[in-house]
Amino acid sequence: MFDEFLNECKSRNEWCGLGNPDSHILIIGKEPYKENLIEDPEEVRKLLQEDYDICESQNFGKGVRKKNPTWNNYQKMIEQIFPQIEFNPNVYSFEDYAFTTELNTVFRPQAELDDKTVKNIDERLLFFKESEFINRFPVILLACGNFISNDEERGYLINRTFGVEFDVELDSKGKPRGEHKNEYKSGHWFYTHHSKDGKRLVIHTRQLSNLFDYGILKDMASVIREHLTNLGI
Repeated sequence: MFDEFLNECKSRNEWCGLGNPDSHILIIGKEPYKENLIEDPEEVRKLLQEDYDICESQNFGKGVRKKNPTWNNYQKMIEQIFPQIEFNPNVYSFEDYAFTTELNTVFRPQAELDDKTVKNIDERLLFFKESEFINRFPVILLACGNFISNDEERGYLINRTFGVEFDVELDSKGKPRGEHKNEYKSGHWFYTHHSKDGKRLVIHTRQLSNLFDYGILKDMASVIREHLTNLGI
């Protein structure tokens, strides 16, 4: 299943991802970060081949921790999802417990939702929708902010791609259970969605870099941990 996904990424000249393809958690970010925009076809090919080589070698979960805000936050969240595990404080091991990929595959320093990016994302989502590999994950974290939405204007992308619906049940305070927008500092939010059979959880949130309210990681981890427990995982 993963080999098919990897081969399809190769044929499309797109980013595959990093991490454990047999894990239960899929994290989808905005796009691969680079300090400068990479447009040269040969340089792009080289970067993609490096990704494919890592995927084929299954050499993940061994990176030395450093100043990478996104990876630091992925690590913090995974550690809170699995509190029973003793993690090495010097190693990025979140890839042992999740697979990460990107919604757009342009290598650049600053993500921009221009017309070209929207077109690329729409095509990528069609690929995700049809991928058996993507659809095997019981937990999908869309850490890509405004790169995806679940509104009428863009055709309810989350529902349509991942086979889920926004959680609209009211909590004890009369607030929609799926919305966690006003509980954190400005710009920090997440929404939950479930499949009709309850077996798939999709969380949509901001890009997980430069956080100011780490309570969002704790709360998302709690939701994910509860979902996996309910599935007997």
